Amino acid sequence: MKTLFLTGANRGIGLAIVKEALNRDYRVFAGCRQPENAAALQALAASNADRISLIPIDVTDDASIRAAAEAVAAQTQVVDVLINNAGVFPRGERIGNLDARTMLHAFHVNSVGPMMVVQHFLPLLRASRGAKILNITSQLGSITQPMGSYYSYNSSKAALNMLTRILASDLRAASILAVVVHPGWVQTDMGGSAAPLRPVESARGILTLAQRLSLSDTGEFFTWDGRKHPW
Repeated sequence: MKTLFLTGANRGIGLAIVKEALNRDYRVFAGCRQPENAAALQALAASNADRISLIPIDVTDDASIRAAAEAVAAQTQVVDVLINNAGVFPRGERIGNLDARTMLHAFHVNSVGPMMVVQHFLPLLRASRGAKILNITSQLGSITQPMGSYYSYNSSKAALNMLTRILASDLRAASILAVVVHPGWVQTDMGGSAAPLRPVESARGILTLAQRLSLSDTGEFFTWDGRKHPW
């Protein structure tokens, strides 16, 4: 049974990934800031007690990340798939009203946080035979296909893309791959009701992609349905 850890597991795409991973017989460690308030996750845990553990984690707090890695390590010796899904999307930004604290928070959650999660979980990833890191990015982080004036979000996802390229190069010798994945425009609180894709469709695509990835794919930018995305 493969072991999966993900952040932002309490709603939207993250919650859909948890459900789909259970359907695919993963052992799931579902991370979010306040598991005690995540009713849907609590219900899943109650009905799948032997296959899902809820892990408190705040990706902007190094002590919280360390504690999360220790909590997972107390229950398993290996993480086969790590999905950095937690993210924030500041809205209403335009030149003239940009706020440094808002921008820095977006970079902390969307860019720096995933790297700190990988760093603390690295011993568990190294224990796997061919671990896979999937960092959830966005097409809005593409430099060659810029969309929208979302200063904080777009730039923080572009930073995540670059950090993942560096990470992929660093970890290749350890047979650990790292990629970024655009999950699609999804019907979530972030994506809105007009989005064409349901969370379950995105989750299925992301996990299918995770299963087929090999080390030759490391450092690439993919879409949820397995196509390569322009940088």
